[in-house]
Amino acid sequence: MEELKKRLQKELQQSLDCKVLAGQSWAFTAHKVLVSYTTVTKTKMDVLMKMMLMSVQQLSIERPDELAHLLGVELLFVEDLLSIMKGAGLLVNKGVWSITELGVSQLTTGMLLHETETEESVLVVSPLHNEFLDVEKSLTLQEDLHPFRYEEDPSRWATDDISTDSLQLELSALVELDNTSERQRVVEQVLKVEKIEQIQIPCFEFHIYNTNQDALYARIWNTFTEQWDETLEQLVHTNERSSWRERYLTKEEENIHET
Repeated sequence: MEELKKRLQKELQQSLDCKVLAGQSWAFTAHKVLVSYTTVTKTKMDVLMKMMLMSVQQLSIERPDELAHLLGVELLFVEDLLSIMKGAGLLVNKGVWSITELGVSQLTTGMLLHETETEESVLVVSPLHNEFLDVEKSLTLQEDLHPFRYEEDPSRWATDDISTDSLQLELSALVELDNTSERQRVVEQVLKVEKIEQIQIPCFEFHIYNTNQDALYARIWNTFTEQWDETLEQLVHTNERSSWRERYLTKEEENIHET
């Protein structure tokens, strides 16, 4: 971690106009949660399935062999697809095969709706950011770090604090990663959200003075996202930046501009 801190400080001082006046390390708390939810998969109907649905819709079909003869395909294929579509609620057989409203709807869209499945995913949420973190690359803490000074008591956080809309969006983005034009999986319902553990995410904070612009500002490196964290920087600016000019720039001029 010390090597990373030195590299970041060197990067920040590449411009001769910028000087790092202070630096510190601390950690903020994020929460790992286990989410149980249901998904529905839609797959593109093949040509034979569409032809069978249209045939049943337009004709009086009593037996599978009639469909097989009409469409010129093996009876085994017809029987298998009839069983699948009956199980999916697209067709009913009451002496004569007939298409249901669901069957008409799915025939219109050309997508077959499969049975609901239950899935689980582990997500990482940061109350400070009020959002889910995109990646999971937290560095192992090599030392005890102070908690971030503007963080509320992590033990008071509950899964109920997660926005329903944001959770739905996060899960939808997760399942859509594998979607194609032939196969689409969508989130149907969130069943349960459980806390697994708290994780501490180290950050490096630097206070910088730009001599050319006469500006003071903070840069904060989030080791979890491996990026400069504008949310945390803005929080520090809001609470502290007004005091920095007196704190740092009352020093002797040569101390400010030394290289």
